Amino acid sequence: MVLSGGGAYGAFSIGVMKALFAGRSPATAYEPLIADIFTGTSVGAFNAAMMVAQSHTALIDAAGALENVWLQYVADRPGRCGNGIFRLRGNVSEFLDTGCLARPATMAARIADDGLVIGRYVLERTLNFLASSAPLEERAMELVNIGAFVDSSPYAEMLNSLIREDDIRQSPKRLQIVATNWITGKARNFTNSDFHDGRGIRSIMASTAIPGVFPPERIGEDVYVDGGVVENTPLSSAINAGATNLHVIYLDPSPSVVRLRGEPYTIDTMLRVYFIMLATKLSEDIESARWINAGLDAIANYREEQAISDAAVRDFVRVASQLAGSGGKIYKRIVVHRYFPEKALGSDLGMLDFGLDPIARMIMEGERAALLHDCVVNQCVL
Repeated sequence: MVLSGGGAYGAFSIGVMKALFAGRSPATAYEPLIADIFTGTSVGAFNAAMMVAQSHTALIDAAGALENVWLQYVADRPGRCGNGIFRLRGNVSEFLDTGCLARPATMAARIADDGLVIGRYVLERTLNFLASSAPLEERAMELVNIGAFVDSSPYAEMLNSLIREDDIRQSPKRLQIVATNWITGKARNFTNSDFHDGRGIRSIMASTAIPGVFPPERIGEDVYVDGGVVENTPLSSAINAGATNLHVIYLDPSPSVVRLRGEPYTIDTMLRVYFIMLATKLSEDIESARWINAGLDAIANYREEQAISDAAVRDFVRVASQLAGSGGKIYKRIVVHRYFPEKALGSDLGMLDFGLDPIARMIMEGERAALLHDCVVNQCVL
């Protein structure tokens, strides 16, 4: 299972997995899928870790338990005092939430903590503004940091309450979590063996740390942020882990189905650029898989002294150069089933909308996508 990043849209993956593990999808010839490797980026890292942690549970039951986690712990539901991922500091609407009002001690602690954090932020930024010799425009820009007003402690508390690192470290299922080294810009894979002494929990926090929104996570001597910065869909991580039959769940629709506004605005434009960049990178990965498969077929035909067409010669030469520089890596044919939302899952900022109703709808949409899976439409690699 290859699970993409996409914030709250990660609920879509649950619906897909429910259908696959129940044997209700044509992608598996209506047989229950048995997955031994889970790779994930950002919210996909959270979902993957939750699945691997339940190694002694049937996959369909583990997917059901993950659905319950999203509906009961992640979602912002009535009487709950916010969602399980983040809260905005100084948000006065919390005072009107009946769930928060029912927890006066929690509210008092939040008010005190928010006052300290916001006060320190204003003081430090003001002092830096006055002391700096930089141009006025640059100093004014340095005053703004949205991340300072986002409190991700609910997410950390939820992870620590739901995940036992021993369960993942000792699991027979393989886990690959992708995070981005904030200094070098390179992707880093965290695996089962990293789940000890809080390191595994921090790797999930790192993989989901959207730059500018959630704080970077320090692990050892290095600082990490969202793995989606460099590898939002960890296809190569799964292949490098030995997977040959991959089920890849994307959380972003094809750019062609995202409505193009007559009067675009900045966030809408930036998100469309982001979708196009993701789609281009994914297309490159899939095409690489196709021609490696074709090249391996050409090599097999050559060894069997069968007639080789001009196209097969091209495939042979193309993959031979790849193999020559592989450092001894063994290439195998792979199958890639792909699952997409047929439409944008929410509003422009919907990836941060953890409301109960949107999450429930996204789970249903994922299940529908798997039930109606069409390899021709989704351009699977077979």
